[in-house]
Amino acid sequence: MIVVTLFATLIAINHFAPKQMDWRATYNTKGKTPYACYILSDMLGALFPDQTIINSYDGFYVSLDSTNLEKKNVIVITTDFDPEKYDLGSLLKFVAKGNDFFVSAASFGDSFLDSLKIKLKSSIIDTSVYRKGKDALYLLNPELRNDSGYYYDKKMPLVYISSFDTLNASKLGTNRDGNLNFICTKYGLGNIYFHTQPLVFTNYHLLHGNVEYAAKVLSYLPVRKTIWDNYYKPDRFVNSSPVRYILSQPPLQSAYYLLLLTLLLYLVVESKRRQRVIPVLKPLENSSLRFVKTIGGLYFKQRNNVDLALKKSIYFKEFLREHYFISNITAASECQIMVSEKSGVSIELVRELLNAIKYYETAQKASDVGIIAFNRDMEMFYKQCL
Repeated sequence: MIVVTLFATLIAINHFAPKQMDWRATYNTKGKTPYACYILSDMLGALFPDQTIINSYDGFYVSLDSTNLEKKNVIVITTDFDPEKYDLGSLLKFVAKGNDFFVSAASFGDSFLDSLKIKLKSSIIDTSVYRKGKDALYLLNPELRNDSGYYYDKKMPLVYISSFDTLNASKLGTNRDGNLNFICTKYGLGNIYFHTQPLVFTNYHLLHGNVEYAAKVLSYLPVRKTIWDNYYKPDRFVNSSPVRYILSQPPLQSAYYLLLLTLLLYLVVESKRRQRVIPVLKPLENSSLRFVKTIGGLYFKQRNNVDLALKKSIYFKEFLREHYFISNITAASECQIMVSEKSGVSIELVRELLNAIKYYETAQKASDVGIIAFNRDMEMFYKQCL
């Protein structure tokens, strides 16, 4: 019972206890946490009156159309701005056509910084996590400047611009130490507004800080159709699989493809080595003709025509027994008639064969002419018999 009571008490405490504040910097458009951008997204209609605000959820390669002649603004507010190769190319091409791009982030990708010839410096410790301490930001434009600065009751990340392209860029804002944190650089026919204090656009600092500073910073953008980015956000789901990272790095990509090719070659070579050798089977040779020639040559050398005739007689009688069921084969006229009727061969040919068989069974010698005639009659019988 005591355990159940304690368990119920724990559930009640967790349920009714005040929820812990989420101080993560998400810059989410719909988020109402301190470091989300719900209030700013709601202010865009007032900052760009009578203009369409487009919420983009795709990368620049998909969302920006450089062939469209209608000029637009693009606003990106995030923690780390590091567009991929094709997204960066689409963005720069879009700006070069006469569009304006505003980005505020605490860190930037090397490719983007190199494209604008900008170098940054930052503090090792993130000063924005300090709960105590104030900070101030300044704008350099005389029409927007506030000599006392724009104060915030929480520290800002110490990120500032250490060098930039002075021929194409102009200074727009600094921190309390005079370090640049806001510049505008010309790129083709358009402008890129580069800002390093994204927290000033979050819910907390717009409510408890200085909303005037955020409005004046964005006032540099012309009043026209504006694309509000929801893609380059910290809380956006990104496929962080090792293969995706490997393919995004040219050296690792080459090594990865080389590894796949090596594995493929190994499988091909190893499969050939392991495969059982299939023996070559030669077709069976028909040796009947060679046998006949050998036997014929043997008898031809011996010149024993009687023995040859006797063997042919034995084979002939066996043929009659198997095919016509004649067991007692003689030269008698009754046997001759029976063989002729069953085989369908003329009585004259049958008579000659049976008389020749009778002769060779008792003969001592046989001429070549006689054995040839005997063989011819026997072959003729085989051809004519049924």
